[in-house]
Order: sequence, then structure tokens, then C-alpha cells
Amino acid sequence: MEPVNVLAIDTATPYLVLGTASYERALWRGRRHAETLLGDLEEFLEAAGLAREEIELVCVGEGPGSYTGLRVGAAAGMGLARALNVPLVGAPTLAAVAARRHGRVRAALSARSGHVYTALYQVGPAGPAALGEPVKLETAALPDDACLLIDQPPSGIALARLGAAAFAAGKRGLNTVYL
Repeated sequence: MEPVNVLAIDTATPYLVLGTASYERALWRGRRHAETLLGDLEEFLEAAGLAREEIELVCVGEGPGSYTGLRVGAAAGMGLARALNVPLVGAPTLAAVAARRHGRVRAALSARSGHVYTALYQVGPAGPAALGEPVKLETAALPDDACLLIDQPPSGIALARLGAAAFAAGKRGLNTVYL
């Protein structure tokens, strides 16, 4: 049975992104995710009308992102899933960024030394479908082949839906991708 109440958490970017299948919040936190995540999560769950006990699946954005940023989200997700005795699954942050638009979308997140991690997606009613593997490129070499979203927050709604789909397809656990 596919989980109905999915909580998504992404800390791969300077945004703290929280989401369910129908509600999301993106908060600029820079490098302060660890300081604010638990309080922000409590406020988010209240605003979403979701009690912790109703969560059936926790989905964490897998990046790419900074080591510390990803570890904060992964640790929070793992702890919450364990405390609630629910499964944990990861979903790609770049796909959740691409889901903010429709059609052919290139999502890109800044890396170090003038580089970006990027991937191309076709985004339709069923969500983002990858048109290739994520790659690391020089920012100046980004192809002009789609609507470009660079350093945008992932969609929390899309991340929750991607997590539910990954879980339904048999995925379990996280596979974080570091910058």
C-alpha cells in the first residue's frame, strides 16, 4: 500500500524545504539548517494540519549538496523515521527543483569553483522524468537546451511525491550526493 502522509525534508540547498503531497514551505536558511530545522518542522506540521503520528513515510532530498547540509537533513529524516517507526526513502533534489516548471527543464545547483551540478528533465503531469544522468559542468558551459532553473529551491510537494513513487517502486533508504 502506498503511503498517504509523506513528509519531505530537503537541506541540500541554502533553503530548508519541507513538504507533503499537497503543502510545502521553502525557507532561506543559508547554513543554519541545523539551528532551525526542528522548530521549523513543528511549525510546518501545524500549518499543514499533520500530526507527527500521522506521518507514514519520510522522504529526504539526496542532493547534490554540501556535506553538512545533506547530513543535517539525512540525520533529521532518519531520526524522525526511526522515532515514528516509518520507512525512510530518498529522492533527487535536482528533480524536485525541475518540478517547479513544466516541459523541458534543466535544473542546476551551484557547486564550488565556478561549477554546477545539473540534469535535464521532461516535466509533465506525472512529475519530472530524467533525460540523462546529473553531471558536473563549468557554469559557463551550461547548455541552452531547456528552461533553466539555477539555485532555485526544490519543490517540497514534488519531493514528497517523488519519495512516495520511489517507495512504491521498492526503493528504501538514502543515497546522498555530495558537492
